[in-house]
Amino acid sequence: MSSAHYARIADLYDSFVLTNIDIPFFLKEGQRANGSILELMAGTGRVTLPLLEAGLPVTAVDYSPEMLGHLRQKLAARGLTAAVHTADIRQLDLGQRFRQIILPFQAFPELTTTADQQTALERTHAHLAADGEFICTLHNPGLRLRAVDGQLHLAGKLPIPGGERFIWLLQTYQPETRLVKVLEFFEDYDPHGQLTVKRFSEIQFHLLEQAAFETLIAAAGFTIAHLYGDYAYAPFDPATSPFLIYVLRRKTL
Repeated sequence: MSSAHYARIADLYDSFVLTNIDIPFFLKEGQRANGSILELMAGTGRVTLPLLEAGLPVTAVDYSPEMLGHLRQKLAARGLTAAVHTADIRQLDLGQRFRQIILPFQAFPELTTTADQQTALERTHAHLAADGEFICTLHNPGLRLRAVDGQLHLAGKLPIPGGERFIWLLQTYQPETRLVKVLEFFEDYDPHGQLTVKRFSEIQFHLLEQAAFETLIAAAGFTIAHLYGDYAYAPFDPATSPFLIYVLRRKTL
């Protein structure tokens, strides 16, 4: 994980991460859990806030103090309360167990080594109630790789106070490590088209294969309750599904 990346872009994050495709899914699953929810890698609260506004009891964890700073500001502005912890999920120790643990937005592969992934899963398992569920979302690697072509692409153009913001992405793939490296460029222009601010940041993630992940979760003490291919609960199809959405439970002896 790259703390430097999120420190650089925390103030921009909410302006370009606008998706809500998964919110109805997590609301439905959270209501079904009927108990405490732990959100891992919660960031600025894209998922946290809708869950809290629906009256669900959420504890939010992220390792970026900058991202959580924005979450805390939004909680205060909306009159919401939640336990918010700055913590590395590889070392998580909250001293409690939860009915549901969620890790949204395909963020788990930002842990880029097998050792880190295994440790994080073991710490997650330690925080899951005996009858609880862990929902972990991944990209379908075959489909995700199609967007990685080593070329610079305009990913978005957004209005900002006093001008426009252009967002560019350059993605490259290293087959030997199965790492995708993403360079993000942010350019702000005034109304006359003059560049006023430019910044970039780099993040990488592991293109995690289904078989490899399922080996990890089995070793960590999980069993698969459900595997969906999208947020409408479609069965996973390796050829067409954009995501692997795992609903996991603790193994029973």
